[in-house]
Amino acid sequence: MTTWVGALSSGGVFELDDAAAAGEAVAAYVVGEKPLTELRTFFFEADAADAARERHGAIEVCIAMAQADRDVHPEESHILSQIVGRSGLDEDTQDELVMTVHDPKGIEGVEERLTHPVLRELMLALAWELALSDGHIDEAESEFYKALATQLEVTPERASEISKAVAERVA
Repeated sequence: MTTWVGALSSGGVFELDDAAAAGEAVAAYVVGEKPLTELRTFFFEADAADAARERHGAIEVCIAMAQADRDVHPEESHILSQIVGRSGLDEDTQDELVMTVHDPKGIEGVEERLTHPVLRELMLALAWELALSDGHIDEAESEFYKALATQLEVTPERASEISKAVAERVA
C-alpha cells in the first residue's frame, strides 16, 4: 500500500518522496500514463479547496476499505495514519480522519468529495490492494469494493479490470 503514496503524490494527493516513487509505475500500469498526466494537471490547476476535498475523499476510501472486513490490523492503522499525516490537510481534518480509522463513519457522499474520474479509479485500485494485503479477500471486502465502484460511477467491467490489474502487480 505504501507504494501507492508515490502514485498519489504525483497526482497531487500526497507529497512525493523517493521511497514512494515506485507507486507511479503501479498506477501507470493500472490506469495508464495519459490518465495520470490528466490527474497531475487537475491538481496543478485546482484551487486549494478543491484539492483538499479530493484528498479528503481519497483518504476516506482508504479508511473505509481497511474497515470493510471489520478488522483493522495495527499495520493498516499505522499506514493509514502515515497517509493522513502526509496529506497536506489541515490539522483538524487530519485529526478527524485518524479518529475515523478507529470509529467508522462510512463513506456516504464520498462521490461528492472524490470527483476526478482517474482518482476514483486509483482509489479503487488502492482499495483492492489494501484488501489483498492480508493474503485473501473476505466477502465483506469484495462486496464493499463492488459497492464503492458503483458509488464512484465506475462500471462493473472497469472495476473488474482494475482489481485484476492490481492482483497481477501484487502477485
